Amino acid sequence: MPTLRPIMNFDPRLVAVGWLDALSTAVEAVNCDAFARLFLPDGWLRDVLVFTWDIRSLEGTEKITAYLANTLALSAITDVKLDERPFLAPQPRPMAPDQVMGVEVAFTFECANGHGRGHARLKPAEDGKYKAMALMTELSDLRGYEELGTLPLRDDLTGIPGRDMQREFNEWVAHVEDNPYVLIVGGGQTALQVAARFKQMNIPALVVERHAHVGDSWRKRYPSLTLHTVRKHHTLLYQPYPSNWPEFTPRDKMADWLEQYATTQDLVVWTNAELKVKPVYHPETKDWDVTILREGFDVKLRPSHIVLATGTLGEPHIPVVPEVERFQGPIMHSLQYGGGIPYAGKRVVVIGAGNSSIDICQDLALNGAASVTMVQRSSTCVLTREYVCDFLRAAFPEDVPLPVSDLKWGSLPVGLLRKLTIAEQQSAWHANKELHEKLKKAGVRLSMGSEGQGIYLLSLERLGGYWLDKGGADLIADGRIKVRSGVYPQKFTDGGVVLSDGSELPADAVVFATGYVRMREANAEILGSDVMEQVDQVYGLDDEGELNGSYRPCGYPGLWFATGDFFVSRFMSKPLAIQIKAIQVGLREHDGRRARPKDK
Repeated sequence: MPTLRPIMNFDPRLVAVGWLDALSTAVEAVNCDAFARLFLPDGWLRDVLVFTWDIRSLEGTEKITAYLANTLALSAITDVKLDERPFLAPQPRPMAPDQVMGVEVAFTFECANGHGRGHARLKPAEDGKYKAMALMTELSDLRGYEELGTLPLRDDLTGIPGRDMQREFNEWVAHVEDNPYVLIVGGGQTALQVAARFKQMNIPALVVERHAHVGDSWRKRYPSLTLHTVRKHHTLLYQPYPSNWPEFTPRDKMADWLEQYATTQDLVVWTNAELKVKPVYHPETKDWDVTILREGFDVKLRPSHIVLATGTLGEPHIPVVPEVERFQGPIMHSLQYGGGIPYAGKRVVVIGAGNSSIDICQDLALNGAASVTMVQRSSTCVLTREYVCDFLRAAFPEDVPLPVSDLKWGSLPVGLLRKLTIAEQQSAWHANKELHEKLKKAGVRLSMGSEGQGIYLLSLERLGGYWLDKGGADLIADGRIKVRSGVYPQKFTDGGVVLSDGSELPADAVVFATGYVRMREANAEILGSDVMEQVDQVYGLDDEGELNGSYRPCGYPGLWFATGDFFVSRFMSKPLAIQIKAIQVGLREHDGRRARPKDK
C-alpha cells in the first residue's frame, strides 16, 4: 500500500487501489491481523450481513480482529473490485474532525451468501499510509435471488397469445391476500417502503392499515405540520418527487403522496384493517395464526413473518396529573390538536418543549390565541432548521442519485458520528449563537444533549428532546410565546394548571406535546406478555450504535420491527428483506435470536 502525503494534488484513485489491493490480499489469505491493520487504531467497521447474519459496528482494531477471528474465513470474500461508476469513483474528501484530506472509496465483492458492496473513508495515519477511519461491508443481494430492477408482472405482453398483464397481476394480488409470506402492520412511510422493497425481492407481503386511507396517520396530525428535513432526505424508495416539489413537504402533500405511492408501487394494502390481539406463533410450522379485523369482519391468515411498522413512537403519552377532572376546558395530546383557529382569544398551555410543542405554540400564536405558554421541564437541543438542513443538503444532494447518497450516509457508523458530533459541538453552539441568545433571554433551557451529541443522535436515541426552529424563537423573543422552564404540571384547577414551583398558569385549553409510548410497549397488548417477554428493546441505540431490535431479529421467531425516519427505513429495508428472503429459501434457520459468529 503506497505511502502518500495528504496534499491537494494527490491521486485518490491510486490511494483507493492500493488500499483495496491490501484488503483483497488480507481476505483471500484469511488474515485477520492484516485486515485490521487496514484501519486507523480507532477506526470503525460496520458490517451488514457479510460476516454474520447480523448488523454490527465495531470500534478499534482490537474489536475488529476479535470479530473476524471466527467469521472472516466463513465469509469467503473474493473478487474485490473498485467501483468507478459516476459519483462512486474515488474522491478526495476532507475528513472530520481535523479536516485532513482523505479518500472515499466504493467497491464490490463476492461473498459466501451473495454479492457484496463496501464503502470506506480513508485518511492518512501517522506513518503517511492511508487507513480506514470507517468501512462498511454489506451483503447487497443473495445470489440467485437478486432484487428486481422493474416492477414485476408489468412487462409488456403485447402480442403474446394467452397472456393478459392485468389478469395475471390481479391473480398475484389474490394470492398475496390469501397467502402472505409476510404481514406488515401499519400503513405509514416505513411500512410502505418495506413493502415496496419486499415486492422487488419477490416476498409476498400484505400491508394492513387501521385507518380508512393510506396517509391518514399524517392527515390526522396538526394542520401546520411540515417535515423538517429536506425533500431528498425524505424521498420514498424507488420514487423521486416531481422537480417542483417543495423542499419541506407539508402534512397533506405527504399523506396524498403515500396514498398514491401504494398504488404506483403495486402494493397490496388492506385499509380499515387491524391485527387482533395475541396472534399465535407455531414453531413446528414456522408461521403465525393471525386474525385481521377487516371492515368489521374477521379474516384468518397464516403468515410466516410479522413486521411491525406501526410507527417508531407508539400510542400518545399523557402524564398522569392529579385533579384533571376539575379542569373546565379541553385537554388533548398533540396528536389530537386540530389547529389554532378554535383557540383564537383563548389562553393555551402547551406541555413539552420539542418539535411538536414549538410547532403548536407557533400555530396558536399566529392564529390569535390570547396567550400561549410552553412548559419546559428539562433542557432542549434547539438549532435553526437551516443549520441542520445545510448538513442534509450536503449529505443528500439534489444532483446525486439517492442510492449513492444512501450508501454513503449508511456507511458512516452512528457510533463514530456520535463521537465526531460531540467533539465538534462548540461549532454548533457558535453557529446558533444568535438563536440561542433570544431563547436564553426568554428563559429557555438549552443543551446539545446529555453529552453534546446533537439533534441527529437525539432523534435516534430517544426521538425527542429537540426542536428545529423555523420562526418560533422570534415569537418567544417578542413575548407572543411565553416559556416556563424547569417545572412540570403538578395538578389541575378549575381554570388552569399548577406547576411544580407552586405557581398557577391560567388556561382555557391544555395541549400535551409529551411524546409517545415506545413502540415495544405500545404493541404489548396486541402481542401478549408471553411474546413481549422474549422481545429485545426496540429503537434507541445499543452500545455499538445500532438500532435496538430493528431490521434484525428481535428475540422472537417470525417477528420483526421496522423503525426510524425515511432514510432509515429506505436503507435498512434491504437487509431486512435479505434476511427474510434467506429464511424463505432455506439459506438460514431462524429462531428469533440474533446471529452469533458460529451461526454464519
